Amino acid sequence: MRSPNGSEVDELWLSLREAHVREHSPERTAMLAEAVREADRLDVPRATFLSRRLLAEARRLDGQWDQVRQLLAECLDEYDQRTWRFERADEIDLLNWYVWLIECMVDFPDITLDDIRDALHDVERRFSSAALPWHQIFSARRGVAAHLGDWAAADEAHLRWTATAPADEDDRWLDLTTIDYLLKKGETAHALQVAAPMLDDPRVSSKPVVLARVLTLLPLARAGEWRQASLAYRRLRRGMSGQFHSLEHFGQLIEFCALTGNLGAGVDWLDALRGFERRQRPFATMELATSAAVLADALVRAGRGDTVLDLGPDDPCSVPYRDLARRMRSLALDLADQFDQRNGNSVQGNRIRARLAAEPMTGFLPLGPTSRPPLRLLPPPGLSAENLLDRAVWHDLRCEADEARACLTVVSDDLPPHLDARLVELRAKFFQSENTEPALRHAIRVHRDHGDESRALLAECWLGLWVSHTGRAEEAITTVTEAVERLRRLGDDSACAWGEYWLAYLLTSQGAHTNALDALSRGRRHAESASDHLALGTLLVLDTALRPSYATATAALDALIAAEAPEKALEALEHVTQHGAYLEVVDKILANPPHDAARLVGRLRYLRACALIEAGRPADAVDDLNEAIGQAALRDNDTAEQWYQLACANLAADRHEDAVDASQRAAEVFAHLAATHDEAWTEHADQARYLLAESYRLLGDHRAALREYRGLANGNGALAATAFVTGTALLEELGIPDWPNH
Repeated sequence: MRSPNGSEVDELWLSLREAHVREHSPERTAMLAEAVREADRLDVPRATFLSRRLLAEARRLDGQWDQVRQLLAECLDEYDQRTWRFERADEIDLLNWYVWLIECMVDFPDITLDDIRDALHDVERRFSSAALPWHQIFSARRGVAAHLGDWAAADEAHLRWTATAPADEDDRWLDLTTIDYLLKKGETAHALQVAAPMLDDPRVSSKPVVLARVLTLLPLARAGEWRQASLAYRRLRRGMSGQFHSLEHFGQLIEFCALTGNLGAGVDWLDALRGFERRQRPFATMELATSAAVLADALVRAGRGDTVLDLGPDDPCSVPYRDLARRMRSLALDLADQFDQRNGNSVQGNRIRARLAAEPMTGFLPLGPTSRPPLRLLPPPGLSAENLLDRAVWHDLRCEADEARACLTVVSDDLPPHLDARLVELRAKFFQSENTEPALRHAIRVHRDHGDESRALLAECWLGLWVSHTGRAEEAITTVTEAVERLRRLGDDSACAWGEYWLAYLLTSQGAHTNALDALSRGRRHAESASDHLALGTLLVLDTALRPSYATATAALDALIAAEAPEKALEALEHVTQHGAYLEVVDKILANPPHDAARLVGRLRYLRACALIEAGRPADAVDDLNEAIGQAALRDNDTAEQWYQLACANLAADRHEDAVDASQRAAEVFAHLAATHDEAWTEHADQARYLLAESYRLLGDHRAALREYRGLANGNGALAATAFVTGTALLEELGIPDWPNH
């Protein structure tokens, strides 16, 4: 073999250094695979090991454990044949890697216990031959024994592991291992005591601190340490978002959210299911499947069983939560059975079954100042089919579509004809398709056959709207006009009010505003005669949309508040705010807030917060903003601008922990808008990111602050220079020489 060219060797080392500092990605893995090939070709002794070691870690992150084992086998073979090629540091690294991989063998049920014990004996021999201390050997012994539930052997190994700890090893890593071990033994109080210093650390970038929070998240909640659990979750969200972590770590967050009533937050973490069964580590698959099953079961109980998890059209997990719950439960129990068969006991199966049967730890744990209990979509239990249908109509008229659909999901399909017609009509409205028109015509016939003329005529009004939607405007106007005329002859004022509303709505869509206003006037008289505040408010909202009027808008708002229809009242409020005197209305309503109208009150408080900000009092706006954003988020109506306002207000109030969360959320949403809608949002994302860096700095998490400053400084946005100067000043303050070292 020819001697390698010096420049080629230099190039190899340069590529290894570049790959080493890069964030993990498929491109980095490919770069390392090429480095392995080059190291072999050039026959550079140290590079052949280091390139394989780095590639193995990349393959582990990719879940390709067969290739991890293959790379170790290649390195061991090289070590056995040509030990002299390994420097002492590389020899130690290789053997520690080997013993760590042996401890991981328990995660694969197809590897027998005899294979694991033989590998342990082999590595013990190698450690002795290399004159290495057995600290890592005892770690592997403890890990294997704990997996098997052999606590006597595990305790002995743990004591010897503790006694042989190197003097220069990071105490946080030692504590982390102890925390994990104590939790597996069930010694939760002791584990939390050991974890306390790391849990109090505000930093989110320190890996041992992040892992300590992962391990203690559920135990904190089970111990009733709600404030600590909530804070740990918030810090984990910052530290784990966009980072590579083990599947079981994501599972801990999912399970925590499921058992604390934060189902929406749990769903946000289900991205970890994307292709997770291809990651080749059955223990992690079992752990994540268990957590996903716990969350999916909770979603089914909350009435979201028919909602589809969307991980992409080709992902097998993109199914309704009801199906996901069954699939994940079956997968977890099947894997647990495989482990128990290999282990010769039921330790893993019992543990998984206990988790699957766990009851919620609390109805709802707030995860931050903007966190609010989820909307109750399911109707109260015990309602008859007729009551459920009445309730669905009631929710529909109040613009509460999610609650209306939830009522329909629990109505039996086995109904008498007159109730079945109502169900058919409602489904035609909520789940529109090419079958909507024939379904509505069928419902109208059945209503009429059973003597329910008012319902039939109101359904005809809605049919007219659908006919208009299909482009048959003249037929639509004739249908609705005739239906409303017949409603008037029936003398049912409430039905007449709604009929006139639908007629006005249709006429408005056709540009016939004068005729629409006439219909609104008639409808208003009928609504007032029937004392139907909901119909009256609805008519007034359309009226003020056609001819803006402060008096009409406030009358609509008052009527809808009286009707206890907060979602519709929000629409009226938007018309009120188009007039300069709207703050008088805000203050008046907030002085005596309506009952059961949290979203409306939240919007009113947002308007008050904006006034405080404009008056130069952002710190005083924090509580109002928290309530406003919390309520808006329940129906996904929160905005990036609101989160940015909250971040600024939190900074003004010296609430740095809260400022971090708000600015991170604002940056994420702005960045999404820039990527999916308009690049102009990038400037707003940079402003939020700079605010995030400042919040981290004031909180004391300098590493996270520098990460954000550096990201901005490396870009070409308007804040790049400012971020560079601010970050450099922070580096000098901390005594750190330059960017690359942090």
